[in-house]
Amino acid sequence: MAVGPCSIALQKRRVQLVESWSQNVTHLQELLYQVGALTEEDLSLVRGGGRLGVRDSMRNLLDVLHGRGEEACRAFFHVLQSQRANTESESMVAAIPPEGSGPSSSDSGPTNMQEHLRKHKDILGRQHSPADYLSIRTIRCSSSDSSDESCSFTDITLSRCVGYTVPMQYHQHEVAMVGDAFRSQDQVCTFQDVCQRLLSVPGEDVSLLSGVAGSGKTTVVRRLVHEWAKDSGSQKIVLSLSFRELNLLSEPQSLQELLLVHYSHLKPVLPWVIDSQPGRILLILDGLDEFCFPLEFERSPKCSDPERKLGMGEMVVNLIKGHLLPGISILVTSRPHAVSKVPPLLVTQLYSVLGFSKDQQRHYFEQSCNSPLVASAVWGYVSSYQPLQLMCRIPAFCWIVSTALRDRAPCCLSQVTTTTLPNTARTMPAGSSDTSTSNNRAEEATPTPSTFSSTVPRVMLMSGHVKPITITEIYCCFLKSILVFHGEGHSQEGCSPQCLQEAPRVLQEMRPMLRDLGALAFKGLLERRFLFDQADLSSFSLDCSGLSKTFLVEILREDRASLTCQRSFHFIHTSVQEFLAALYYVLQALSGSDPFSGLKSAVGLSLFPVALHKVLTSTANKLLRPRRLLRRYVKKAFSWGGHHQSGHMDLFCRFVSGLLVPQTRVILDGLFRGRSQILPSPSSSLPVPSPPPPTPPFLLSLLHSQLQCGRLSPERQVNVCHCLYEAQDPGLAQRLQGWLQVLAQQQDPDQSGPAKRDWSELAFLLQLTPDLQDLNLEAQGLDADGLRRLLPVLPLFSTLRLAQNPLGPEGAVVLAYAMQSPDCRVERLWVVGTGLGCTGLRVLTEGLKDNHTVVDLRMAINHIGDVGAGCLADLLRTNRTLKDIRLRDNQITDKGAELLMEALTENTTLEHLWMFDNKLSKEGVRKLKEFARSTSHLDIKVCV
Repeated sequence: MAVGPCSIALQKRRVQLVESWSQNVTHLQELLYQVGALTEEDLSLVRGGGRLGVRDSMRNLLDVLHGRGEEACRAFFHVLQSQRANTESESMVAAIPPEGSGPSSSDSGPTNMQEHLRKHKDILGRQHSPADYLSIRTIRCSSSDSSDESCSFTDITLSRCVGYTVPMQYHQHEVAMVGDAFRSQDQVCTFQDVCQRLLSVPGEDVSLLSGVAGSGKTTVVRRLVHEWAKDSGSQKIVLSLSFRELNLLSEPQSLQELLLVHYSHLKPVLPWVIDSQPGRILLILDGLDEFCFPLEFERSPKCSDPERKLGMGEMVVNLIKGHLLPGISILVTSRPHAVSKVPPLLVTQLYSVLGFSKDQQRHYFEQSCNSPLVASAVWGYVSSYQPLQLMCRIPAFCWIVSTALRDRAPCCLSQVTTTTLPNTARTMPAGSSDTSTSNNRAEEATPTPSTFSSTVPRVMLMSGHVKPITITEIYCCFLKSILVFHGEGHSQEGCSPQCLQEAPRVLQEMRPMLRDLGALAFKGLLERRFLFDQADLSSFSLDCSGLSKTFLVEILREDRASLTCQRSFHFIHTSVQEFLAALYYVLQALSGSDPFSGLKSAVGLSLFPVALHKVLTSTANKLLRPRRLLRRYVKKAFSWGGHHQSGHMDLFCRFVSGLLVPQTRVILDGLFRGRSQILPSPSSSLPVPSPPPPTPPFLLSLLHSQLQCGRLSPERQVNVCHCLYEAQDPGLAQRLQGWLQVLAQQQDPDQSGPAKRDWSELAFLLQLTPDLQDLNLEAQGLDADGLRRLLPVLPLFSTLRLAQNPLGPEGAVVLAYAMQSPDCRVERLWVVGTGLGCTGLRVLTEGLKDNHTVVDLRMAINHIGDVGAGCLADLLRTNRTLKDIRLRDNQITDKGAELLMEALTENTTLEHLWMFDNKLSKEGVRKLKEFARSTSHLDIKVCV
């Protein structure tokens, strides 16, 4: 259909026509119907069943006229001319363009458009400048570098894929996914790739940016906006909305009103951009996981009028579906568990924030520390302990580690006496000593690494002479650093012995407020809440000043109608909330008080009146000894965490395990009662007292019993191993050393029978070795239950060598589940001699039907027979990934071979089929060879 001058004028003057003639849209429809420019079907479409507003109907009318062609558009302009005498907007009526005329250049937008956009860029550029979590340090970027402030942004590793697969239900805490993401970097992209696509490519598309809490999603958004603000040539108009702010809007509101309230400086030009050039807009919607309104993509009514009032959920749905502001680009950020709220068919690109690589971690410490020497010491310390380095993949944790250790690591840790843990197998690195002083701290910062086989990544384990730095100890140092060195009345200069001497008193004074803050964090954790209002704070006697302001971020939302501000709060990071919740729990448990009784509306207590519950609790405390109460409360915490299969309590349980270790609690001396006497005063000449007692035996016993519990999921069992690490189990190091020998194939399987092994510990170790791609467990006595315990890590390796293990059909069920995982990266699956049988093969092939990664399947000596061959044939009819299948000695006869050849006539991707040592006749072998000769892409290995 040719586009004439009237059609072009209709599109160019669309905004003016909607503004001037929307109130007359019904009369215009009647006139156009009378002259034959519209049909009855057109009228029904324009009116939208009577549900549309006049502006929306006017837009529909213009769309219909443009679709009907040049003559309909010309009739429309004639109708407008005939109505001049009856309208007050005569000046806005467009004359009929003469034949051959082109589009008018006078409608390029408001004359001061560029001035408003420059102001918009300046405002957003300042709002999205580099920032830290707390204002405890300034970004070190000199004035001479102000022209390139991107120097303050540390690069973050990202990956990109087209669309996404709906993930299976998450059963692990987010921190367990961090190292896994780095195992495969086939689609790794740089920030500049993301920036160029979002800011240069015109809409219409929806992109998702996914990452765990603290991985750097907000930093990526800040840097994206910052780069756009600096680019004077960018034609995009970036608008950003936070789901946290949208949560505060309980009343329906129009999209145009919402944007004008947020960007009042764009009021003169934004309506024109929305109506005329929506393709220039990049709308950033930050924090989908925090959105409290439902997203009902199937049931939300369609709306294309930006001036129509909608609920926040309906507005977001219509934006993502492209009904509101068609043509705009949208970037939605979210944590992984909430990504599936957006249907995959609506997503063009999925960007995953993987976090910091090792080089990026080192660069971050160089930026955050005061000198290269300190940065080198902190990095050397972190890189020597694999659990710390793995957590430092998360940028927020890097900040916590930097705050805890930089300049103050000797001071914060000098109080903790290094002790010898029994039953450890490692020897002390050369150059280290038993004494923990400031003189040898630099040597401890870069200990000599243990040497394992070259096929196994180095893993620094807890040893008898190098102090085991756990995640809990890092958070204790972080808390102490914030309270002692950055609290009110404390300078931010280097720590001193005098300052440390005051630390117990400072912590003791802050104990009640920390308890209340921890109670709020614990209640939020139980209810899976991360956003709190003023009423939540008031219920725990907290306000938004002092200590609360240190750990809580306040969000203000102005309500212009009532001239008030709505306030909400969240912890600076979810892991800080989990740590404070664990701190509260342990404080209560050690004092003999039920942690649940300290909550105003705790889960499980609502059936009892508060007064009655306090009486019952007090009576129970008098009847039971304090130690028995402590055991009861600790067991209750682990039981509570085990019942939540989502894994959101995992980190809380690890912190509880770590805080129950007396040696760890020494860091927070003064906060825990009865500990201050272990430290001498400066004037005291008494020798340093004996170190605190080791980990309570009941804690280790409880954790080991949980490890053997068959009711726990594999993910929870791996988390129990993390708890044992935090609890500084003295036997864990030796057991993990044994597993390292297994991975390096240096240990005879007979040296440790399957009954003595806990495969969950191997899964824990494998989580700490993200660089390992080939998992070799051949002939290690691995059964179906052991394989189930390895399920959290099985999909993460490129090669699985599981030959000569008694897996059986039950093991095939586990493998099928692993192969169906959206995170599956397995390319080579070797299950030779594992007793699968035809039953197990049927289950495995069902799992491989949804798999697009496995190219090499080796399953000789599994007695699959002709039934199993038939299952493989069904798989080959649809699978286009497998390239090599080896079926040696599987009791396949001519019948099974016929089934395979029939399926291979439809399959053009399989390249090698191994059929040695099966029950084939000479005729069957001849047919296979002839079939292979007739198929150029297929090589069949077979003999009589």
